[in-house]
Amino acid sequence: MTDRELSHKRPAAVSRFYYGATYYPEHWDADVREQDPARMAEAGFNCVRMAEFAWSYLEPKEGVCRFELFDRTIEALGAEDIQTILGTPTATPPRWLTAAYPEVLRVNADGVTMQHGSRQHVCPSSDTFRAYSRKITRAMAEHYAENDNVVGWQTDNELNCHFSECHCSHCQAEFQRYLHRVYDGNIEALNAAWGNAFWSLTYRGFDEIPTPAHGKPAYANPAHMLDYYRFISWNTTRFQHEQVAILREVQPAWFVMHNGTFAHIDYRGEFGRDLDFLGYDLYPFFDPDPTHRPLSQAFNLDHARAWTGNFMIPEQQSGPGGQGSYFHDNPEPGELRRMAYASIARGADSLLFFRWRTCRFGAEAYWCGVLDHDNVPRRRYDEVKQLGQELETIGPEVLGTHVHVDIGIAAVDVDVYDAHLPLSLGLPSPKEMAEAIHGFFVKGNYGVGCVHPADDLSDLRVYIMPHWALFKPEWLPNLQAFVEGGGVLVVGARTATRDMHNNVVAETPPGLLQRFAGIRIAEYGRQNSPETRPLSVRFYPSGNRAASQLWYEQLEPLPGARTLARWEGRHLSLKPAVSGRKVGEGAVVYVGAYLTEAMVSALLPSLMDYCPDLAPLWPDLPEDVDVVLRLDQEKRLWFLINNHDMGVSISSLPTGFNLITGQPARVRMVLSKNEVAVIREGE
Repeated sequence: MTDRELSHKRPAAVSRFYYGATYYPEHWDADVREQDPARMAEAGFNCVRMAEFAWSYLEPKEGVCRFELFDRTIEALGAEDIQTILGTPTATPPRWLTAAYPEVLRVNADGVTMQHGSRQHVCPSSDTFRAYSRKITRAMAEHYAENDNVVGWQTDNELNCHFSECHCSHCQAEFQRYLHRVYDGNIEALNAAWGNAFWSLTYRGFDEIPTPAHGKPAYANPAHMLDYYRFISWNTTRFQHEQVAILREVQPAWFVMHNGTFAHIDYRGEFGRDLDFLGYDLYPFFDPDPTHRPLSQAFNLDHARAWTGNFMIPEQQSGPGGQGSYFHDNPEPGELRRMAYASIARGADSLLFFRWRTCRFGAEAYWCGVLDHDNVPRRRYDEVKQLGQELETIGPEVLGTHVHVDIGIAAVDVDVYDAHLPLSLGLPSPKEMAEAIHGFFVKGNYGVGCVHPADDLSDLRVYIMPHWALFKPEWLPNLQAFVEGGGVLVVGARTATRDMHNNVVAETPPGLLQRFAGIRIAEYGRQNSPETRPLSVRFYPSGNRAASQLWYEQLEPLPGARTLARWEGRHLSLKPAVSGRKVGEGAVVYVGAYLTEAMVSALLPSLMDYCPDLAPLWPDLPEDVDVVLRLDQEKRLWFLINNHDMGVSISSLPTGFNLITGQPARVRMVLSKNEVAVIREGE
C-alpha cells in the first residue's frame, strides 16, 4: 500500500453500513439479555462489537476456553440479522496470567510497577505476554472461523490510551536492540545523530542506553526522546501485527480494524497498513462547552480521517460519560442523533454506539449507554431507533463516497507531533494550531479537512502547514507539484527548522523551504509578555490587522517574493511579517507569526488574491449550521447540520432529494434545533 492509497479520500472497505452498539453479554444475566436481540433489531441495528474485555471470561484458567455464552449470543443476534465484530481481549489480561508472570507488567518512569486491577497494565515488549496474546487470538479466531455471523475483528482496544511508555527490563533490552537495527550497529552514528557531545552523553555501546525518563533529574535529550517515541510506535505495531497475521491466516474474509487514535502510534505507517480501515472512538462531551463542541467534534473526525481515509466508529458516545471525578452532560433531545450525523458527514462509513446498556458496576458504571441502568428504553433509545430507520436509506448512499476538501490543513504526522513534546518552548502543539485554523474555516462553511503532506493534494485549493518544526525532505516535491499546479501553500512560523533527529538545522530558517518560500528569517522570538510588549501584523492592501500573541519572525524576502504584511510595534515596526511568492500557477505564502484564528481571518483576503475561486461550500447559511459535502463520481450528498440552540431558516438549498424526509429539497427549509438534512443533489 502506498502513501497515496492511505488517503483522506479513501472509503472504508465495508460491504454495508454497519450500525449498532458495543455489547457486553458477560455483564448481564440471561433474563436481562433476553430482550436485547429484538430491541436491537427494532432500533435498526445490523452489528454489535463484543468480547474486547472478556479474556477472563473466555479463558478462566490457562488453556481452558469457554465460548458458549458468546456462541449463544452471536446466534441469537444473527437470527435478527445482526452481525458481530469480535475484539481480541488483550487490553485486559486475566489475573491468572499476571499472577503467574508478574514480569509482564509495565513499569512507569518512576520505576513503579503497574498492578492488576485496571487495564492496559501489561507490556507489549514481554515475550511472555505476546505469546499469550497470540494464543487467545488464535483460539478465538479458530473457534469462529466458519461462523457466518462474525464479519470482522478489532485488535485489542485503544492501544496507548492510558499508558504508552514503559521502562521495564524488557523495554530496556528491546529499545537497545531497536536502536542497534536503526543505526546499523554503529554507536558513533547514534552519538552523532543525537548530539551526545552535549552534556557528555556519549555512549560506548547500545547496551548502555536507557529508555529516557524526562525530568529525571533534568531535561532529556530531544533526539533520544524522539527515537524512544518511535520505538513505542514500532513496538505497538509489532504487537498488533502478530494478532492481525493470525486473524488473516485463519479467515481472510474478515475485515480487521483498530479503535484509535492515541499517542506515539504511526497510523499512517505499518500499523495502519495492517488494517482494512481505521476505527475511531468519538466522545464529543469531553469538550465541556456545548457551543464549541460541534467544532471540536468536526476537527477530531477530520483528524481521524487524515490518517488512512474513511473510518468506522466502534464507540460513538450515546449518553453522559463519567468515571472517577467527572460526569459529562446528558445529550439533550436530538443531540445524540445530530452528533451521529456529524460523524457520518465527516467520514464515518459505519457507526456503533458505546454502549448498548449502562453497566451497574466497575470503573465505567456511569458511562451511560443507549439504555439506562434499569434497562428501560427512553428518549436516547428512541433517537437511536429513528437514526436506524433513516440509515436504511442513507447508509448505502454514503458508502464509496469521500469528504470534499478545498482547504487542507497539515496534520497527523506522528514524528512531527512527537518532536514537539520535548521541545515545545511552551508553544501550542501543531495539532492544537491545526484545530484553531480548522475551526475558523468550519465556522465560515468552507470545505476544510486535515491532510497529510504525502497525501494527494491535487484537489485542494489551499494547503496550510501550521508550525511543523520537524520537516521531512521527501514532502517537498509533493508540495512543489501542488503549488506549481495552481495551489496556494501557507507555511506557518518555525516550519522546517528541525531535522529528523529533532536537532536544529544549520540553514537559516525556514531551512530547506527557504528558496521555495522565497524568504529568510533575520530574527525570531517568543512573545512571553504580549500584553506589555504588544505586536501586531498589518496586511496590505486590505488593512486587516491581527495581534500576534505567541511568536514573531522578521522576514527578509528574497527576489521574487513580495511583502504582504508588516509588523507594528516595538523594534519590528514596518519590518516584513508575511510574504508571498508566485510559483508556477500557484503561490507560497509564509506567515512569520502563529496562525491563530484572528491571524487567519486577517490573512484571508491575501489568500483570495492568489486563489480568487476560494469560497464557502454553500453561501448564506445561518450561523452554527455546518455544511459538509460527500461525493463520488456519480453523486453528491450535502449534509446540513443545525448546531444552533434554536431553529433556523435556510433560504437556498442544493437542488435534489432530502434523504431524511423522503421529499424533494425545497427552495426554503426550516431546520429545527439539532435537526439535519441530507440532500442528494440532482433532479
